[in-house]
This record gives sequence, structure tokens and C-alpha cells, in this order.
Amino acid sequence: MEVGGNHYRDPSPHIQTLRAPNLSEIDFLALRTGRLARLQQTMKHHGIPVCLFYNPGNIRYATGTEVMGVWTATTLTRFAVVPADGAPVLFEYMNSMHVSEKIMDDVRPAPSWQYQATEGLVAANKWADQIKSVMAELGYAGEPLAVDKLDGFGFMALQNAGIQVTDPSPATVDAREVKTPEEVEIMILNGAAGDAMLADFEAAIRPGVREYELLGVLNKTLFDHHGEFMFTRLVASGTNTNPWMSEAHDKVIQPGDLVGIDTDSNVYEGYVVDISRTFLCGDVATEGQKEAYRIAYDCVNGMRELMKPGMTFEEFGHAAPKLPPEYKNGRYGGMAHQAGLEDEGPGIPYPDDDRKGEPSSYLDRKIQENMVFCLECYAGKDGAPYGVKLEDQVLVTADGAVPLSTYSFDAKLL
Repeated sequence: MEVGGNHYRDPSPHIQTLRAPNLSEIDFLALRTGRLARLQQTMKHHGIPVCLFYNPGNIRYATGTEVMGVWTATTLTRFAVVPADGAPVLFEYMNSMHVSEKIMDDVRPAPSWQYQATEGLVAANKWADQIKSVMAELGYAGEPLAVDKLDGFGFMALQNAGIQVTDPSPATVDAREVKTPEEVEIMILNGAAGDAMLADFEAAIRPGVREYELLGVLNKTLFDHHGEFMFTRLVASGTNTNPWMSEAHDKVIQPGDLVGIDTDSNVYEGYVVDISRTFLCGDVATEGQKEAYRIAYDCVNGMRELMKPGMTFEEFGHAAPKLPPEYKNGRYGGMAHQAGLEDEGPGIPYPDDDRKGEPSSYLDRKIQENMVFCLECYAGKDGAPYGVKLEDQVLVTADGAVPLSTYSFDAKLL
């Protein structure tokens, strides 16, 4: 696929064909039971008898519960023991047990050893004995335990208790990458919230506004649509757009600046909205700005048109649009990744990307219906005072990739 050039491009190539459901139409019991069933099916397939989850995304997927998602993502304050058969046991932050008891039957107070310094291992050993007891209670005494994350004391304590530790990711990745019907409904709903976030963000761009003020606009719209949090602060303008990945600070937006945004948000029920647009502050773009924008536009829309169920990740990676040589050094870390309760993987790398010191490699996986991908491109030349980030989040259907958000591109830059 060729990219670049001065031919006409439609600034509104997406027509929304997915109806956003009303909340009353979503079966939340089916959402929770369907996810757990998928997880337990993949656990059996991979020979994983029982899992211990501290990752908030895995806990929510298995139990339907969420408590203080930002804080609990970095603290060992709640966890779930999930068997391949039967109901999970949730160990909840003590003062929040009443929240999860509305959804779960078996909710117990969670012990913690974090921040106990030299006394931490003693407390962790007591916790490990409790884990061993729960495994026996569930019928899995002596079985390996698949653990998603812990600290050093936690792993040492499991070893002291004689528990063999394995990894749950073969099961969690396989389960979570294909969305259930109810997950699809929520992600369609959140796509509409993403449109609203981008509309309010673009409307707030003017000379004199600062990057962190634009971030505030984005967050307000996120919360107005029952969102939960942003997991990055990727708002950049002018020279901050090249290289990409500068986060919002007090830079003032100036006439002629490009202003880029990556929504990177957990919206309703925790499902991710991850889309990017770059806008012009003003009415007239330079030819160089247009060139970068057209290249990013062609790459993102070309990937969307290319993506079909049944393709391998490697086939997609080699067939996707190629960036011109002068744009390769600053390109994004990959061309596509998956999304659900988190920005998820595995992703699809550029086939010729050796910036990490070795050539790209592809996992032996296929694109499947009801996967959700984020297709992204960053176009910025080395040393240029601007760059362009564009990204669409798409649902894979039998007929191809359908955008979950249909927000238009900036016609002034095309």
C-alpha cells in the first residue's frame, strides 16, 4: 500500500454502523458469567488448575468487581483465587468488602504485608499459608499456582509454603483477546464516549490554552460519560509533538501548532478507549505538516481496510502500509495492539523494526472476529518541529475491521 501524495482524502471516512446500546439493554450477569466461563475454559486448555490474580484487569475479568482501580493497580491490597472449576474467592480490601459483596458471594478480607519493611516476610508467610488453605478448600491442594504479579516477599512466601508458581498469561491472553457479546456492546458504547471526548478536546484548542488545561477538558468529558480514569497524559503541542510521547505540562498552545491527543482511558465498566487525533491550531497548515498528516492517515486507514479475520499477525504486519524511510526512526513502537479492560496484547510490530537491538518477531496468532485492535501511526521526521499521531480503535467483524469511534480527521491537514 502506498502512502503520501497530494490526492484527495475523505476527512470523515467512517460511517458508524454499530448501534450504541442503552445501559438497560446490557446483561451484566451474562457479562460476568461469560468472561469467567471463557477464562476457565482457557485455563483447562492450558493445564492451569488455579490462578492467583492481583492485576485489576484480571480480577475484574474473573469476578466482575472493581475497587479503587488506580490505587490497587500499584498496591497488593486485593486479590482473587480463581479455580478452573467452580466459583472464585475474592479477598477484598477490608473497608470495601461491602462493594464487592453486591456482586460476589465469597468475599473475604485481604491480608497485606506491603510497607511493613523487615517484618514483611513474616506477614507474607501467613498470607501464603492462607493461600495454601484456600487451594485445598477449592480442591487444588498441591497443584501449581499461576500468579500474575507479586513482590519479592510474596514469591518468597509461596516458595516457603511449598507452592509451585507458574504463569497464567497463556490462559488470560487467550480468554481476554476475543470479546464476549456483552463486552462488544460496552466497547461500542464507549466508542461513542470517545467521540465526545475528542469533540470537546478539539473545541477547546485555541492560542493561549495550555496542554494541561486541554487534559482537564478531556478528563471532564471522560467522567461525564461514566468513565473511570486516564492511564496516560498524552497531550502534546508544537515542538512537543516530535518525538511523540511527551505528556501534558504547561506549554502554551500557539497559532500554527499541531496538537496531538491519545485518549488512553478506561471508560464505562473499565473498558478502554484508545484513539488518537492530531489537530491544527489555526486555519492554514504548512506543506510539511500536511505531508506528515497524510502519511499517518494513509497508514491508519490502510490498516483498517486490510484487517480481516483469518489473517496471521505476520501476514498483516508485512502487508500493512509502509512508512517512508525518513519517517522510520521516530515511528511508534508497533502498528497495532489489542484493547479490552487494559491496553492488551499481543500486538503486531513493524516487520523491519530493529530499534530494540534485534529484528521484529511475530507470535503465531491469527486475527479473529470480536477482537478489538488499536491501529496507530506516528509520522515525524528526525529534527522536525512537529509530528502527527493518529489511531483508530476497531472491532474485527466477519466483514473486516469496523471503527468503534468515528470521529473525523482534520480536513485542514489533508
